[in-house]
Formats: sequence, structure tokens, C-alpha cells
Amino acid sequence: MHILGKPQRIQAVDIARLVAILGMFAAHVYPLYKYTGPEAYSPTFTGAVASGRASVLFMVLAGLSLTLMSNSLARKGFSHPKIYSVLARRALIIAVLGMVIGTINEGIAVILVHYGLLFLLLPLTLRLSRATILVVSAVWLVLSPIIWRPLAADALGQSLGHNPSFADILHPALLLQDLTVTGYYPLLVWIGYGLLGIALGKCDLGSRKTASVLVLIGTLVAIASYVAGRITSLGHVEQIAAAARTDPTLVPTLITTGRLPGKSLDPYLADAAYLWLPTGHSNGLLATVHAAACAVAVIGLLLLIAPRLGLLGRVLAGAGRAPLTLYAGHLVLLPVLDNFLEPSTIWWILCALTACCGLWLGFSKASGPLEFCVRVLSGAEAKPGSTNLAGGN
Repeated sequence: MHILGKPQRIQAVDIARLVAILGMFAAHVYPLYKYTGPEAYSPTFTGAVASGRASVLFMVLAGLSLTLMSNSLARKGFSHPKIYSVLARRALIIAVLGMVIGTINEGIAVILVHYGLLFLLLPLTLRLSRATILVVSAVWLVLSPIIWRPLAADALGQSLGHNPSFADILHPALLLQDLTVTGYYPLLVWIGYGLLGIALGKCDLGSRKTASVLVLIGTLVAIASYVAGRITSLGHVEQIAAAARTDPTLVPTLITTGRLPGKSLDPYLADAAYLWLPTGHSNGLLATVHAAACAVAVIGLLLLIAPRLGLLGRVLAGAGRAPLTLYAGHLVLLPVLDNFLEPSTIWWILCALTACCGLWLGFSKASGPLEFCVRVLSGAEAKPGSTNLAGGN
């Protein structure tokens, strides 16, 4: 989340953060499937489009933002060790925040702990060249699902079963296994999205040629990987149905949404064909490549259209400057709103609050409340020569 604001911000990146946040709002508010008849279900728009793609876009933008933030700190005169110190503090603050909020809302798989750890690990790659990090990210995104699948299959059922919390620190082996392999956002795979973001951050994002290439490559890879995954998986309907213990007629919907009442694709992990699933959050090979390609295409598209959005672009980008505030805020609000309101009403309340945030930040130099706190506490506001990056005595 690039919050420093001294150099001119990239409006399209801020808008992309908003797109990711709204996608996660939808995935957390609306059901992924709807009941259409006796033992019959079909995917909702959220289940077919937002789920599994929005959170990946969020992670790719984390890597991209890390590059922009590092460059900004370097321009302020921070040395490389001090830059890493700021980023490490930022990572720990976000991870701690995730552990606090995760206990408040156990109905949602909170991404903040993983996001924080990403900020802790990825700075080690910031000094790699663009070509090198592009190759590393591509190889990681392809190989990590292949390595992850048998590990996840062997450890099936050995996850925390809840969002990481401070109490889990007392069980470090299980916590590490959950964060890296068995949890909802296994870092063994998801680090690849952050690496891809760092690679994008090293590109010339102000170039229309770069943006056009991102749209073209991202779109083609996204379509090819999804079609290949859909065709291949539908060729294994009987095997998937047997593993999930469900009717074969439900498999197409299960492949799209990843779960149905009392059913999931987890038992299918034991089969190597799991890698070809196009399902969001499955962490299969084709699903991982597809989600990454979708993120690249969205970022490229917004780089092309953001300069044409005028005042609307300022409002959208303003909201995108407070991704941590919006994400954490909706996690706190949802348990309360869910008790009284319908999903559509909750959705419009969240959109209205987001619009207010966009109007406030889009036409001021302010930061989101949590963004400001993290920036100050991490030492990003300290003078480069200060020995105390937190800014205190």
C-alpha cells in the first residue's frame, strides 16, 4: 500500500487497489452459489468472478506497492538497511493487526497476517533486476503449486481451522504449516503473486506500450489457462465427484465455486489432476496462473483508462489510497451488519462508506487512518539520518 505521497502517485495502481477491495467485499458479503432446485446449485456472479481473483490482485499489488515504496524511501535518502527496517516494521504491524482482527471475525479468512509476512520476505528480492525477478516470479508461479499439492494432501485436516491468532504462537509448528501450506492463503504459493507484483513495479508503468502489453498478455494467458482448466477438469467429473462425495451433476458448479454445502475439493488433492482445476483459491497450477494473469490484465487496463477518468478517477483513487482502513473496517463491521441486514443492503452500505472515503482522500492530501498509523509507526516519516526510525527518543 503506497502511502508516502511525496512523488506523484500512480492513479491506476490506487484504483486497482479499490477494485481488489470491492471484489473482496463482494466475496465476503454475497454467497458463492445459489440454490436452484432439489440438490441443484449454480454459481453466483461473485462465485464465478470475484472469489479467488480479488485477493490475488490484492497480493500482486502488495508486491508492486513494495517496489514503489522502496523507491520512494530511497529518494528520501534512506539507505538499503533502513529501507528494509521500515518495511519489516510495517510487515509486523500489519501481521499483528491481522491477528487482532482475525479473532473478531472468524467467518472470513483474513489475509492480513499473510500480507504482513509477504512484506517481511519480499524486500529481500527488491535489488534483483527486472528481468531476473520476472523469471523468478514466473518460475515460482508454475513450480510452487506442483510442490504445494502433495504437501497439502499429506497434511489435509492439519490446518489451524481459524484465523491465525496470538495464541497460535504457542504452537509454532502448526502455525508455520498453516501459513505456508495448509491455510487459506498458503505462502508457499502466494509469495509468487508478490514476486510478480515486484516485477510489475520495475516496469515503466507510465508507458501506454507497457500497459497494452500487460493487457494483451494477461488476457490471453487468463483465457487460455481458464479454458484449459475447465475442459481438463470436466473430463474428470467422475473422479472429482467420487473424491468430493457428491453427485456428478454438481461438479461443474463445484469447480467454479470451490465448495458447496458440506462439499469441497480438498479430498481431490490426492489426485495429481487437482493441478488442472481452474477453481479460485484451489492453488492448483492452472488456477494460480489464471489468477495471476487476471491481475496483470486488470492492472494494465487501469493504466490505460485511469488518465481518462477525470474527477471520477480522483474519487476512485482516493478510496484506493486507504485499502488497509477499508479492509480492516469492513471486517469489523460485517459481524454486526450480518445480524440485521440482507447482503445487498450491506453491500451498498460498504460502497457508500467507500465512496465517502474516496471523496475525502481524493480531494485532500490526507491518508487513511490506518495507513497513517502504519506509516508513522514503521518509521517511514523519520528523517533518513535518524537512528530511531519510529521517530521517538
